[in-house]
Amino acid sequence: MNKKIFFVFIVAGALFFVILYGGIGYRSVSIKETTKSKEVGDFILHIHIANSDEDKGIKVFSSLQYIGEESIELEHQTPLVSVVLGDEEHEYTEKKVLKQLNNGNIYHPAESSKVFRITNNSPCELHFKAQFKVNDEEIVIQHTEALQVQ
Repeated sequence: MNKKIFFVFIVAGALFFVILYGGIGYRSVSIKETTKSKEVGDFILHIHIANSDEDKGIKVFSSLQYIGEESIELEHQTPLVSVVLGDEEHEYTEKKVLKQLNNGNIYHPAESSKVFRITNNSPCELHFKAQFKVNDEEIVIQHTEALQVQ
């Protein structure tokens, strides 16, 4: 008798974890793909938001283009462009990165893409924040993009 009760508890526990973590009842949403650019001074923040089939969410790409005339050295923490969903806080590492840029260069750091799992209950806004220094002048580019659910 004790083995049957033990077996029932094991099966019930396993089902609970499958439901909780396995995604039963999870409904992903599809968004309208979006490409935007925001120019601030000598810089253009490029963003692209697309559906991600393998991750059942969305994939966000970002890059920074320099359009100034002179060569510059850009200093930033990682990530160069922080992307958060809803009211999350932007987080950066303490590690400093230096990058030499010339006119027309588009900078794609290694961490320039991020995947978000989106459900019907997810916040519908992505917040972008590029924060860096050029010649000891801090430059911040911010953008908010409302996700368009299809």
